[in-house]
Amino acid sequence: MNNLYILTEERAKPHVVKRILEIYSNEYNKQLKVNNGIKIIPNINSNEIFNSEYKIENAEINGIDNIILKIASGNSSFVDFLVFEQSSAPKECSINNEHDGNNLKLLIEETKTSDKESRNTGVYQRMSKFVYADYFYPNTPKIMLYNIAEPDDDKTPSDTSIFGTNMLLTQNVKIIGKSLKYFDKFKSIDELIEYKNGMRRPPKGNVPILITKENNSIKISGRLSKPANAGNIGHDPNIGALTAISKTLRSLGWDKDIIITQHGVKQEYVNNARSNKFFNIASILNLKLEGIDISSTKSNLKQYWHYEKNSEKMGTILLHLIGITDSPRTEAIYENHAGCERGYFYTSSGQALALPKKDKNGVNLYLPDLILKNDDNKEILLIEGKQSSTLNQGLKEIKHFEAIEDEFIKKYYPSYSITRWVSTYGENIYGNGIHPKVLFHLNKNGTFLLNEKTPSWLTDLIKRIEVSN
Repeated sequence: MNNLYILTEERAKPHVVKRILEIYSNEYNKQLKVNNGIKIIPNINSNEIFNSEYKIENAEINGIDNIILKIASGNSSFVDFLVFEQSSAPKECSINNEHDGNNLKLLIEETKTSDKESRNTGVYQRMSKFVYADYFYPNTPKIMLYNIAEPDDDKTPSDTSIFGTNMLLTQNVKIIGKSLKYFDKFKSIDELIEYKNGMRRPPKGNVPILITKENNSIKISGRLSKPANAGNIGHDPNIGALTAISKTLRSLGWDKDIIITQHGVKQEYVNNARSNKFFNIASILNLKLEGIDISSTKSNLKQYWHYEKNSEKMGTILLHLIGITDSPRTEAIYENHAGCERGYFYTSSGQALALPKKDKNGVNLYLPDLILKNDDNKEILLIEGKQSSTLNQGLKEIKHFEAIEDEFIKKYYPSYSITRWVSTYGENIYGNGIHPKVLFHLNKNGTFLLNEKTPSWLTDLIKRIEVSN
């Protein structure tokens, strides 16, 4: 049997899965056939046990028996999707067992925002993911997928966009979904330096990112500390930019010192710091900080990814996909699963709204992890996901959903009833051991419990999935 496994941290969406299957098929000369739209079905057997896999239905690829999705997490920077082709589920990857039989076909980073929408810094931060992935899987094709509804291909990109995209191309990252008519690989180190140093400088008082080439070293100025006088490493956009430049210099053949200057990092911070993304990448690329000894810093380069076993999103993603499987009258109108991309709030007319961080009174807007809507019963469920060990925190948080209800749900769904719930994941609980406000509990062994007051339409959907499996 030959299966395709898609591993992701996200709640994968059918249109994104379709694009991934198209990319895989094009890359490996396979024929893809999609019938009636992609469906992502939880694998729940007749004994009501979820095996932590989701079946991809209505898609056929020659030579592939099953297409399966699983939830994974990275130990540090992690691309959005790993695609494996093999008979059984991939083994968790570490640098010591990368040849353990896993057959990784693609590493894919996906975005729905253009460089302009992400203020041009997004391309740098995405690149740090490829640096880390390339350390573990240097020979696997790497894809930057732009899943943009309205591409701005005809608009002249900014210097930052050109510089970042050219670096991706120089690192042999394949770009899909974005016109490349303005972009090309850097041909030499000198060309890269000339382009970067010719870009517009930041406002006075900021440290510009400039590159200076000497006989035995290349120095790159750029502040890593945030705030400027903190002495720490916390400036994420600059971490991404300095990482991207350094990796590209290595790709162009520079094997001597790369030294980060004007960084603002203090030795005391380095001496006491735990492993972090920058230290990992500094170890991979052999970077130095001017005036700072980072030789004793801790890096965590033993494992790239692992199957998710602890996050509350294991329960909320399952509940989400149960709620929308084969049910045109039920849909998720908002999602913010732990560690996943934050979704839009969908109004009754289908308009997608980006919810604000503050309510109308300037107070932090408390948002659930999932909002399910059933049109037949005119019910809306606000669901906060928690690990079973943090249930009490969830019970407190659902008391603060007044603003989301008053300002958005009641405005766009005035005739719907609203109930607030917690969904939990973790501790193996049996019998009637769940709290009255817990709608759904998923045990680590794959069994689950439903509240006796769970709406009948939700329990019916679970039974339909069991029958189909």
